[in-house]
Amino acid sequence: MDDRSRSAPTALAGLAGLAGLSLLALTACAPAGAADAAAVPAGPAAAAQDAPAVERGARSAADPQLPTYTAAITPVGAADLPASWRPGCPVGPQQLRLVTFTHVDLAGRVATGRLVVREDVAQPVADVLGDLYAARFPIAQAQPVDVFGGSDDASMAANNTSAFNCRQVTGGTRFSEHSYGTAVDLNPVQNPYVRGTTVLPEAGRAFVQRTPAPGVVLAGDAAVRAFAERGFSWGGDWSSLKDYQHFSLSGD
Repeated sequence: MDDRSRSAPTALAGLAGLAGLSLLALTACAPAGAADAAAVPAGPAAAAQDAPAVERGARSAADPQLPTYTAAITPVGAADLPASWRPGCPVGPQQLRLVTFTHVDLAGRVATGRLVVREDVAQPVADVLGDLYAARFPIAQAQPVDVFGGSDDASMAANNTSAFNCRQVTGGTRFSEHSYGTAVDLNPVQNPYVRGTTVLPEAGRAFVQRTPAPGVVLAGDAAVRAFAERGFSWGGDWSSLKDYQHFSLSGD
């Protein structure tokens, strides 16, 4: 979420099964400006068939039982973004990339997550996620917001970590930072948006008092440091409101 940006729920047929898909983990970056013909077909699983398999073994967690962190960066096309992108958005599908990565979930299991971000921040975001994996910082789940019909409300309620979503700031005309693919919302339930008595998502009320717990972002912790090292600011540092889930390149 960012600066009170909201998005109305939209019905989206055929995407419910996407959350269960996973990709073969890769590290090769697709070339910038790849044509849509080379983009990931409607299900990102197809990207694993086309992308070269290269394991990224430079980063591993302290626990030898935790598999080595791996990531994939692959192109996307308009068909992959049916609810999150439309003509007129500040970036087009050719400027976006799908980052598929391993992470630890809230139950301590190794899982596969997917985030859509702008191509120039795809590798930095993959590196951030690698740092979180090494620190065993859990991510409940991470799926493109299209799985939730483009609804920020539904994505937050599902405790879904997400990134790109072309939407305007509520009550204004400017695009939110997520419209540029340069913002990530991390574990929205554990890290809610708080302004006065407003808490989003509603389940986040249990985490308004910022005490340590799995998935909670706290000042100076592994998540804040990992994002800051790649130039991202944290919404938990804002003064007029707190958006504990929100990390953005511009600070908005």
